[in-house]
Amino acid sequence: MKDTEIILKFAEDLLSGNHLPVCRMTLPCPDAARFDQGLRQDILHISDLENTVNQFLEELKPEKLYFIRDDYLCSYIFLRLPDSDEIFSCGPVVYEQIQGDRLKRLLKELDIPEKLSGLFRDYYLNVSYVATPLFLTNLFTLLARRLFGEDGYEIVETTFQELSQWSDFYQNYFRVEETPFLSIQMIESRYQAEGELISAVQKGNEKKALDLLTRQASHIIPERLTSHLRDQMDYCITLNTLLRKAAEIAGVHPIHIDSLSNQNVKTIETLSSIEQCAAFQRECVQNYCRLVRRYTLGNYSSLTQKVLTYISTDLSADLSLKNFSDLLSVNASYLSTLFKKEVGVPLTEYVNRSRIRHAQALLLGTDLPIKTIAQQCGIADIYYFSRLFKRITGTTPKAFRESKNTAKYQAALGTSPDKGPCA
Repeated sequence: MKDTEIILKFAEDLLSGNHLPVCRMTLPCPDAARFDQGLRQDILHISDLENTVNQFLEELKPEKLYFIRDDYLCSYIFLRLPDSDEIFSCGPVVYEQIQGDRLKRLLKELDIPEKLSGLFRDYYLNVSYVATPLFLTNLFTLLARRLFGEDGYEIVETTFQELSQWSDFYQNYFRVEETPFLSIQMIESRYQAEGELISAVQKGNEKKALDLLTRQASHIIPERLTSHLRDQMDYCITLNTLLRKAAEIAGVHPIHIDSLSNQNVKTIETLSSIEQCAAFQRECVQNYCRLVRRYTLGNYSSLTQKVLTYISTDLSADLSLKNFSDLLSVNASYLSTLFKKEVGVPLTEYVNRSRIRHAQALLLGTDLPIKTIAQQCGIADIYYFSRLFKRITGTTPKAFRESKNTAKYQAALGTSPDKGPCA
């Protein structure tokens, strides 16, 4: 592969990896009318669009890097490749969130009829939002240097003059009939992305899930309320609900899901900025993926699955090996060997750790007396409970309750991803 191709492929992969629209067009381009993702063709019904766009692209000069913005606040970057009829481009993208009052002002400035406001709203929801324009500027500047040399290119910052002239006559091509199809496409796209995210979390694939979350973040969340922060907080609640179901489908017991979910709900109501919401969404995806990897029962035999489910459902019950063997009508020695082989620790030790982990959660999350907590964890003898607690955690129940640090609280709730129960 030639150096030019390697450079272009790298830039193309980097842009598409960040879910930004990137394209290499050979002139004349048969799909030129789609350069703006259908704004002028599907919404404004501009005639002879293919020829007009191709004519504009033909006029782009070699060794020039074009940064262009149109009347609709959409930005594009064009670069004509050296000794070629190829155009390398990125766009449309927006550098601000065009929704709510901002959208209303823009439509008024452009004299767009009210009947098209819904289509424009849906259009902007589907255009990639770039919070840091400097990323694109630096990338394409570096690309131009690699292709044309340090001083072999010129940067051109301009508006779509040719395209702006269309506004003089596009009024004649506005759709008159109601057209819900674009809205349907936007909703379908959003639901498909959510479905892919759920699938990744079901598999505990943290990298893919975070990548899908980034792709969703490149589109603006629909504004339903006057407060954008409240919209983002509500989306965090929706995300938590979706990921709860993903973990449930993956075979994680509800006791673990509920602990994480309840903590997430509490955290969401403390968020006070858009940046905090974005950070929470990533943390939420990470924690659910880790929860799936840690607690999914899919890799265990049916016998071990039943034992683990009984343990996580009622820690105050009789969880002895004998009781399980009687309950499941299986040889006690066989069950003991099978459990240790699949889980990695003896059944009694796993039960003890599970009880102490639950005790940690109760110590930090309630004001119950330690004796009552011990009983709820299936240990009637308070002295034995204290000795067991200290052996597993390294501290006494009283000292643990008084410490209340975040790491121990996460471990108590089973959300610490890299440690076993009460590690």
